[in-house]
Amino acid sequence: MTDYLRSEVAKFLLPFSVLSENRKEEFSKEMERTAIFCFAELERAKGGGLILKQPAEKIAFISEFCYPFWLIPWGKLNLLFDGLSTAAYTLTYNVIPDVKSFMGNIERSSKTLETYMAFLADNVNYFQIPTSTKEIVMSGLISDPNFLNEFALYLNEATQVETAMSDLVMLPPTLEESSVTSALHELENLKFTFKEEIGILYESMKLLNNITRNFAKSIKAKIKSIRDEFNREIKKQEAIVKPKLDRINEEYDEKIAKLTKDIEKQLLPLQKEKVKFEKTKEQTLNRIERYKLEAKSRAASKDAVGERKWKEKISETKKELSDIESKIKDVVRKIKEVEDNKSIGTIQLRSEWEAKIKEAKKDLLELEASRDSKIQLHKQEIEKLEKTTSAIIEQINKMAKMRETNIAELEKLGIEQKQKQNTIIYVPLYLVCYSSEKGKRYVVFPPSIVNSISFLTKLKGVLGRAKIKQLLVPRFKTVSSHFYKLPALIERNAVLEREINEKGGRTDILKVESVHEEIRNKLKLLKEEGWLSEKEHENFAEAVSKAYT
Repeated sequence: MTDYLRSEVAKFLLPFSVLSENRKEEFSKEMERTAIFCFAELERAKGGGLILKQPAEKIAFISEFCYPFWLIPWGKLNLLFDGLSTAAYTLTYNVIPDVKSFMGNIERSSKTLETYMAFLADNVNYFQIPTSTKEIVMSGLISDPNFLNEFALYLNEATQVETAMSDLVMLPPTLEESSVTSALHELENLKFTFKEEIGILYESMKLLNNITRNFAKSIKAKIKSIRDEFNREIKKQEAIVKPKLDRINEEYDEKIAKLTKDIEKQLLPLQKEKVKFEKTKEQTLNRIERYKLEAKSRAASKDAVGERKWKEKISETKKELSDIESKIKDVVRKIKEVEDNKSIGTIQLRSEWEAKIKEAKKDLLELEASRDSKIQLHKQEIEKLEKTTSAIIEQINKMAKMRETNIAELEKLGIEQKQKQNTIIYVPLYLVCYSSEKGKRYVVFPPSIVNSISFLTKLKGVLGRAKIKQLLVPRFKTVSSHFYKLPALIERNAVLEREINEKGGRTDILKVESVHEEIRNKLKLLKEEGWLSEKEHENFAEAVSKAYT
C-alpha cells in the first residue's frame, strides 16, 4: 500500500466528520470512534426471538476504510469515477446520417439547376429521422447531479496524503487509471465528433442556402429577360393592333349613339303622352273631389235632386279616371318595351364589340399568355426550390441542435475543476463486520455531521430512543446512499471480501487493549454531554470489555 501511495497520482483525503453550526464543544477522533462503537453495538443482533430464534452476533471488527474515487480533469471540468466500479454511466445518442457525404453530394449536384433540384427532391427526408442509436458504457463514471453537487461541496475539505496511515484502510481502486484514461479518450473523441458534425451541419445549411439563393437569383434574372423580351414584342403588336382597335371603338361608339337616338325618338312621344295623361288624371281627381263637396253641400241643404245630380257627375268622372289610368298603364308598358329594346341592343352591340376586339387582339393576347405562363413556371420553380431547401435546412438545424444538446449533456457530467491532474480522492467511512452462526454481515456508517445535544434529542431520550444516534448523522443524502451499497458489493466480490476482512481485522479500532480505556473515558464525556443515560453508559462500557472476549 505504501508503494501505491508513492505512485505519481496525487491522493487526497476527506474528513469523516465535521462539526455542525450549533456545536461548540470539541470532538476528537477518539470521541468519533467511541460514537461509532456505540452505533455498532446498537446495530448488533443480540439474539433471541420467541418463534424464530436468531443467533447473537459478535463484532468481528470496526475499521475506518477509505473509499477511492478518481477525479479526472476534462476540459474545464473534473469527471468523477467510482474507484470500485460500483457505478456506470451509459451514454445513449442518436446516430445522424452521413453529413460529409451529404455535403459532397450538394457540391456535386450544384452545377446545374436540374441536377440540384433532383438532389433536393431525393434528399428532402434525408435528415428527417435519426438512423439508429448508439450506446457508450463508461464503467465507474458517476453522473448523478445530486451526487456530483454534494461531492463538489465535500471536496473543499480535502487534504493531500503523502504517506499511508496505519489506522486507516485505503482501498486501492479496482478501476485502473488506464481504464479511466481510455474512457476519457472515448468521451473526448465522441465530443470531437459531435462538434465536427455540428460544424458540417451548419456549413451544409449555409451551402444549401447560398446555392438556392444563387439559383433563385438566376431564375429571377431569366424572368426579367423573358418579361423584357416579350414586352418588346407586345409593344410591336400593340402598334399594329391600335388602328384596328381605334376603328372598332369608333364603330361601336357610332352604333351606340345611333341606338340611343333611335330609342330617344321612340321614347319622346311616349313620355309626352304619359305626362299629358298624368296631368289629365290629376285634373280628373280634382274634379271628383270638387263634385264630392257639391254633393255634400246639397245633402246638407236637403236638396235631394241636386245631391243626386252631383253624385251622377262623380260616377261619370270616375269612369273617365279609369280610362285615363288604363291609358297611362299602356304608355308605361310601351316605354318599358322601348327601354328593354335599348338594353338588348346595347348588350348585342357590346358583345359584337368584344368579339371584334378579341379577334383584333388575338396575337397580342397570345404573346401575353405565353409571357405569363413562362414567368409563372419559373416562379413556381423558385417557390419549390426555396420550400424544399427550407424543409431540409429545418431538419439539419434540428440535428445540429440535437448535437448541441448532446455536448451540453456531456459538459454536465462533471464538476467545476478542482484538480488539473489525475487524482484519487479518498472518502472515509466506518465499516462494521458482524459474525454469527449465519455468517458475516456488514454495516456502513458514512461521513457525518457532529451535532450538539438539543431539546429534541433530549425528548427522544425521554421517549425511549437512543439519543446517541443523533450525535453523528449522515452528512450527504446521495453520497451516503452510494456507500450503503458497499455491503452488497462485498458479498458479491470474494476478492474484495477477503481484502476487507484481512485489512479490517488488522486496523480494528478495538484490537488494541489501550483503546478500550480511551473508549470508556470518552463514554463518560458523552454521558456528561447528555448523549448517554447512566444505564446506557454502563451497558456500552461493559460491551467494550466483552467485545472480543
